[in-house]
Amino acid sequence: MTAVNDLETFLAMGGYAAYVWPSFGFAFVVLAGLWLQARAALRRAEARLARLEALGLDRRARRRRPASSTPGTAARTDGAADDAARA
Repeated sequence: MTAVNDLETFLAMGGYAAYVWPSFGFAFVVLAGLWLQARAALRRAEARLARLEALGLDRRARRRRPASSTPGTAARTDGAADDAARA
């Protein structure tokens, strides 16, 4: 019976159980919320990356782009080159 008494003593937290256990619960809820938020952000970022990779845009291509070009002009230039090749 000493194990039960030890458990009761532990759960009682020396008379501060009313403060300690709700604090642990609150911390657990906050951490779970942060984990869920981070997981959702990761999934959104992975989906965005998949869309960009499907378009043929990746980070390495951005670095190779000359400094004078503006975003979006590379795709138009490529399309213009294709149109010129077909003509």
